[in-house]
Amino acid sequence: MRKVIGLALGGGFVLGAAHVGVLRVLEENGIKPQMIAGTSAGSIVGSLYAGGWTVAQLDQMIRRLKPSMFIDEFAAVENFFIMTLKLIFDVFHLPYPFRSPLGLMRGAKLERFIKSKLAGQSFEGVYRQLAITTVDITSGKKVIFLSRQNRMRLKAKRDQVFISGVPVWQAVRASTAVPGLFEPKEINGYLLVDGGLRENVPAQVLKALGATTVLAVDLGNDGDEPRVPRNIAHLLSQTLDIIRSEAVEQVLDDHADVCIRPLLKGIGSWDFHKIPYIIEQGEKAARELLPEILRVCGRN
Repeated sequence: MRKVIGLALGGGFVLGAAHVGVLRVLEENGIKPQMIAGTSAGSIVGSLYAGGWTVAQLDQMIRRLKPSMFIDEFAAVENFFIMTLKLIFDVFHLPYPFRSPLGLMRGAKLERFIKSKLAGQSFEGVYRQLAITTVDITSGKKVIFLSRQNRMRLKAKRDQVFISGVPVWQAVRASTAVPGLFEPKEINGYLLVDGGLRENVPAQVLKALGATTVLAVDLGNDGDEPRVPRNIAHLLSQTLDIIRSEAVEQVLDDHADVCIRPLLKGIGSWDFHKIPYIIEQGEKAARELLPEILRVCGRN
């Protein structure tokens, strides 16, 4: 039986650099997944790789990332002021005349970055089958973006929605909308946020699409004991980790053949200066599991 290999890339913002190290090891050993599914940071790396970017190109791009490319400084101050004002009005039961933002940042810089890399790319035009996962914050449903052909093949469960006909960059922008940090992205009437709320490592959709072997990359392994949050970004990150940890384990147990977990001890979601080390850890984790990866992929 011909092996159909799917690769599920999890979220973790800057920790997503580890995906590049994993991809390097896979390619060096002749393993090229036919299907990619990504959430949050994994949706960025996965969509670029599915669209034809080489590992060398991804490595070069990711090493150049800086926080200033994603942080809307002025908008963050403005949104914080508006949200604080809205809270005061609510306390005194006063009508509020302005729209209250749904995130600390509007995500304008994030959107520009994603669009600059993915503009013109469609789910039908990529070299590998691609699925991007998000969550509708209104209903809690998992919203999955894919090609029209793949959408017709799948039957959505009650808590799922499949959408096609949307540019890849829009799906990725929705999947990277970390709740509380970036404002949600509205698409087709759904108010969408980071897919990690429901499935931070999207292995399930790959099996549904017909992958016989699923390799999953989980960025939630930091090797640290529980710790007091240092700032609001750390608080939001740790909150999401708590929400999704049990769900991730269940999904991976049921749908992943090999789970690659880079050891990312002491690295925060905004530690951009540690990107070279993060890439190395992704590579190291994949090499340690290489015999098992080769076995499940039928390469030994």
